[in-house]
Amino acid sequence: MDGHLLEGKTAFITGGAQGIGLAVAEAYLRQGAKVIAADVAPHSLESAQTHLDGIASGRAKTVLLDVTDQEATERCADTCFAEGGVDIIVPNAGILVLKHAIDTDLASWRRVIDVNLTGAFITATSFARRMVERKKAGRIIFTASLFGVRGGRENGAYSASKFGMVGLMQSMAAELADKGILVNAVCPGQIDTKMIQQLFQDRAKLRNASPASLRAELESKIPIGKLGPLDELAGAYVYLASDFSRYVVGQSLVVDGGWQVG
Repeated sequence: MDGHLLEGKTAFITGGAQGIGLAVAEAYLRQGAKVIAADVAPHSLESAQTHLDGIASGRAKTVLLDVTDQEATERCADTCFAEGGVDIIVPNAGILVLKHAIDTDLASWRRVIDVNLTGAFITATSFARRMVERKKAGRIIFTASLFGVRGGRENGAYSASKFGMVGLMQSMAAELADKGILVNAVCPGQIDTKMIQQLFQDRAKLRNASPASLRAELESKIPIGKLGPLDELAGAYVYLASDFSRYVVGQSLVVDGGWQVG
């Protein structure tokens, strides 16, 4: 849906060349914002740039960035503010390692925490610091997860990273609200992305089942009856970035088709 809810705003989105990040970038463009989509995958950035230019030529930019590299992220923030600033920060980059907790090796654990939690911390604080210095109001919208408010089988490292993110979000929300920077999180349930398609493949091996049967089993537990479409999830990010959420602070907005209550 096109509109003008974010007219005149600039958004910086990590993991912005694919999946949820790309869907949020598209939604923001359709609401009048400028978008800077950062990602660690060069080929994904190329295709994302083409896709976003097709929606709003001249208002989208892609940048190569590893969110675990603090110096690179700080330089990126400096560049963004030198070129006009950022109003909306979306720390979204994330990875998933599907293993039982007792089977998770330390290297995998550290990689998930490093990308999902430390990367979000680096992104959010690097940009927020500059917003505070310039007395610039804005929004920070973390991509947490339903598994950031409840645990789940084979999700130990991922869930821990997202629980940590929710705690970080709440602390930053308390610290920055009086400066006009409103901090919240979106907690997606099972969204129809390449990540979840890979999850079905990986889980099928763990459970000696077919990916199709696992998808059908999961969808049967979701009251709305399907995995979440990316464009429908992206609306939550538009809401939290818009003036409609001016009194929403420190919240974890679960978008899961009713899975948690079903």
